Amino acid sequence: MGILLGGTVPADVTILVGRQPELAELRQALAVARLVTLTGTGGVGKTRLAAQAARDVRGDFPDGVVWTELTDAGDPSQLVLTVMEAVGLRTAHPESARALAESLHDKRMLLVLDNCEHLVGACGALVTGLLTSCPELRILATSREVLDVPGERVLAVAPLPVPATTPAGVAEGHRAASVVLFAERAAAADPGFELTADNEEDVASLCRQLDGLPLAIELAAVRVRTLSVDELLRRTGERYELLARTHDGFRSRHQSLRATVDWSFELCSPAERLLWSRLSVFAGGCDLAAAEDVCTDGELSGDAVLAGITGLVEKSLLVREESHGCTRYRMLETIRQYGREQLECSGEADELRRRHRDHFLRRAERLHGQWFGPGQADLFGCTRREHANIRLALEYCLDHPSPEHQALRLAFSLWTYWIVCGLPREGAIWLERALAADTEPSPQRADALWAAGLVGNYAGEADETPRSALDAVQECHRLAEALHDPARVAHATYLWGYLQLSGGDPVRGFVLLTEGVELERELGEAEEPHLRHAQLLLTTAASLAGLDDAVRQVGEECRVACQDRGEEWVQSWILLLLGVSAACGRREEAEDRLKEAVRIAYPFRDPVGIGCALGYLAWSAVQSGDFDRGARLFGASTVFLEPLGLEFGRAGRGSWTERCDRRRVIATAKEGMGERAFRRAYGSGRRLTQDQAVKFALGDASAPSGEPAHLPRLTRRERQIADLLAEGMTNSDIAGHLVISRRTAETHVAHILDKLGCTSRAQVAVWVTEQSVGQRRGGGTPVRP
Repeated sequence: MGILLGGTVPADVTILVGRQPELAELRQALAVARLVTLTGTGGVGKTRLAAQAARDVRGDFPDGVVWTELTDAGDPSQLVLTVMEAVGLRTAHPESARALAESLHDKRMLLVLDNCEHLVGACGALVTGLLTSCPELRILATSREVLDVPGERVLAVAPLPVPATTPAGVAEGHRAASVVLFAERAAAADPGFELTADNEEDVASLCRQLDGLPLAIELAAVRVRTLSVDELLRRTGERYELLARTHDGFRSRHQSLRATVDWSFELCSPAERLLWSRLSVFAGGCDLAAAEDVCTDGELSGDAVLAGITGLVEKSLLVREESHGCTRYRMLETIRQYGREQLECSGEADELRRRHRDHFLRRAERLHGQWFGPGQADLFGCTRREHANIRLALEYCLDHPSPEHQALRLAFSLWTYWIVCGLPREGAIWLERALAADTEPSPQRADALWAAGLVGNYAGEADETPRSALDAVQECHRLAEALHDPARVAHATYLWGYLQLSGGDPVRGFVLLTEGVELERELGEAEEPHLRHAQLLLTTAASLAGLDDAVRQVGEECRVACQDRGEEWVQSWILLLLGVSAACGRREEAEDRLKEAVRIAYPFRDPVGIGCALGYLAWSAVQSGDFDRGARLFGASTVFLEPLGLEFGRAGRGSWTERCDRRRVIATAKEGMGERAFRRAYGSGRRLTQDQAVKFALGDASAPSGEPAHLPRLTRRERQIADLLAEGMTNSDIAGHLVISRRTAETHVAHILDKLGCTSRAQVAVWVTEQSVGQRRGGGTPVRP
């Protein structure tokens, strides 16, 4: 159960200036080489160039472009998990690298690995394995060092061109790109700024002193709010003269960037400098609440933190981002590294890391205390956005053991997060490390053992309880009894019973699971979250065993209780189980239950729950004779299940295959509609996005009759090319078929993607299929992809 999140190419908030030759070379390199690495010093613009190129070539990759940010992958052990997360893979396989390669084996995809320099060796090994196993995969990497992999095509990204001499009187179209960049960014910072004959020579000198480094130029350009270009030049010149004397007259590009950041630091107020250094303790950014909690003390008040954030944003040293209604603040990695140096020099680095750990421990314990109730999706979403910080806090806990058992507490408190957000494998690793580091018998260890049993079970193979999970929960039970702790004994009892169902003794498992539910009930309201979780496991066990009366009795009690409390995650799974139980004989009730399960689960992006619900809706449709809908729903279920290495009818223990034999249902559909029609409908379901799959399942995939005004119309030629895309043709194929140049075909494909708001050829194919279905059904036009 978890969230599927593809790594999307970061959006640019400003235009890319002066990189057309590099973009052309990069596009050409990607056409002929399977691994292209952009190298260059920090601040030269590797990430921006990679992002623009990724957007430009997305039409050439039917399975999409996936962006993977590696800055916050702190060590090689996190590399594969980070890439898996970006591609939307939530496999439970313990051999993560092999599972990743298997999932990408037949994908025509561009994988972008951004900021590889701190993991060069590990990245090289991973890339080598992927390129060997995945013949259609291409990789674009950015790094300050080459990956040193066979077949690697290296493109060195140079700074922007600077004027060779003072450019007085140079025509606008012939200005150096560095000057154009400064003018663009300065005008954005101060709308009154213009590049004129009076200031152009100073701008040119400034760009030369900054060696054409885009980041340095952008930082300098922001200063026109308060300083003239002449003043900027004089201040920057003093800094470079000092560097030149220090380094025997030699000034490297790295020193140029360093000097610019030094200079930006000096121009900040004392409070802003202090905040800059303290904010560097965060990984992946933070929200205002975290910044105030971690950075505030007697030297820096809460008001000063807010004012400092405002000042750093205005100086382009802090990036303000909006995500799902939340405002976050993030530093470019070059700026963050500089801040970390300042933090180390200040002598307060360890204190800030402790505060950071304590803040995210409190957040995790708040999640544990509040997960059962209203607002779950938002709660998990907020936690998901702090994933990099959670990793950092866990590492600090393990590196700095304490009597308060912080590592055990933090890893345990996130048990719902590891499961709901699709990270059981990573959660199992953290729990294992925390338990190995803190072996003292304690309530905290009992909790972590319980979580290790549950999360480890999700992280194991689909048809068998891992031995390590069973061992953990048995040890938890013994420790809870030794501590004379009735609540923890009850928790361990029901989980031990559930794991026994596929761990060797199903009869005893049912007895223990039922006993555990009653023990939780006796504990009263304080343990209601555990009672409902235990009832979910009991309902699951009853469903797998075909005990429909028990499913309805236990499941309905659990559903009503969850509904009363505003809880939705457990409720979505209970609704699915109730729908399965009703599917034999009460189809209308089953469809209502299953659709409600999908509706409630979707905010959590729970792929197993949604995928299974879509599969059962497909089964129901086939049974009622709606073969086209059934085939499409079967295809749509793969959108959620395939990235986990699962398949409806074979996913999960027992898989309910006795009730829904996948092969028999598909055979029925093929017999009813024909082999070719089934393949076409099934394929159209496979090509749906997750949003489209859910809309189709819930019955609102088609717009009212007539084309809505907001849906762009394709030209006759564009529609012709869209049809060819749906047939799987490449740009070269299309060019040959229509007797046009490949470049013209590329341009048409780019226009089609933009008009339809698509990010891949597969989505265009979905649009074409939806159009055809809508016309066959009387002219209704599908919603835009």
